[in-house]
Amino acid sequence: MVSLGTEGIERLRCSNCGAFLDEGGNKDSFREAVINGEESLEFSDQSIVIPTYHTILLVGYRPEVSNLIADGIGKKNLAREVILCENGEEMIIKVIPDLDSSDGNRINLAILDVPMPYLNGINAGIGLRAIEKAYPNHPLIPILFLTHKPMDETFKKVIKYLSPAKYAGLGPSDNPKELAPRLNRIISLLAQESW
Repeated sequence: MVSLGTEGIERLRCSNCGAFLDEGGNKDSFREAVINGEESLEFSDQSIVIPTYHTILLVGYRPEVSNLIADGIGKKNLAREVILCENGEEMIIKVIPDLDSSDGNRINLAILDVPMPYLNGINAGIGLRAIEKAYPNHPLIPILFLTHKPMDETFKKVIKYLSPAKYAGLGPSDNPKELAPRLNRIISLLAQESW
């Protein structure tokens, strides 16, 4: 099937597993052949990119930064879906139905900034772990604190308490142009991460 990728470009996607098919050679003829159902197509293992995560929650970032992160996730085909949340409270509200549903386990990574209104990233992580205790059959959702907040001893203790959780620093700059290369490296590492 053809679906719209996060970057707004039509991409071929397997209707069974959700993997995007990266076309080689002439993209137009390849796309037409797939859409017309021609049987003679050959795929190599390298042509299929299976997403690492089903759904990623992206919590507490300014629109420019959240768009950069979501675009990077889409380009690397890291997740089938990215859900944006403005703050920790909204994240908790979106997680509960997933934990409660029979086909749960769809949300399998939360990327949080620390400073945010209402419920900051640390308190949102603590709240998430408290709620997950009510669903013992659901695996814990890994948390990545992707933030400008520097790592200190207290933050290390919080991350250990919230395990599986990790930290990645965004550096001192808030400029999206300076953040882009750093975010690309972090997103590339996420694809290889085992929680």
